[in-house]
Amino acid sequence: MTEAQTPAEFYGQRIPSQFNRALAAQAALGEEGRRVYDAMRAVDATIRVVVEGAERDGAETWFLNIHAGEMAAGGDASHPPFLTLLQDRRAFERLAREAGDSALALLGGLSGLAGEMRLTRSRIENLSEVDGLVTIEVTGDDGFALRTHFGQGPVPEAPKTTITLDETAYRDLRSGALDPQAAFMNQQILVEGDMQAAMQLALAAIAPD
Repeated sequence: MTEAQTPAEFYGQRIPSQFNRALAAQAALGEEGRRVYDAMRAVDATIRVVVEGAERDGAETWFLNIHAGEMAAGGDASHPPFLTLLQDRRAFERLAREAGDSALALLGGLSGLAGEMRLTRSRIENLSEVDGLVTIEVTGDDGFALRTHFGQGPVPEAPKTTITLDETAYRDLRSGALDPQAAFMNQQILVEGDMQAAMQLALAAIAPD
């Protein structure tokens, strides 16, 4: 992107717009994409986003409410959030300046999906089975950390699992040039803590739409 965006613009407008364009693109496939389109339309859920340091009070929160597969940002949750994304201003600016980027695309890349992770009812159900705080850290001069909390309970201070990768691995995973399994085997992705949570996340992401 060519211009800096505020968190309010990014999460209030850009991410819902991206999400809804993906739904429209699936609808445009006609009968070929009907099954996945119907599964996307079956989603009624909420994602909470917290950007720390966004305002003077130290943080700002948005609720990305999905109803019948369409997303709109609001100040209140329509459903108990199944996923909370927490990031500081550095992480936000990194995500926001990469055209077409989003937190779901980052999670998808770690799980072997190039591009945006489509949210279908079955994927929501699978992600809802992941429990606890998972921190994703990209190292390097332009590195950042994204904390992802799965479940409806309070966000704990310490992560259950920390996934660490360098800048090159991050780029290659996002583009689909790097296979996550090979990256784990070659220690390009390091996992500390509860390995089961990382595996649950990967399986939920790559499960059929």
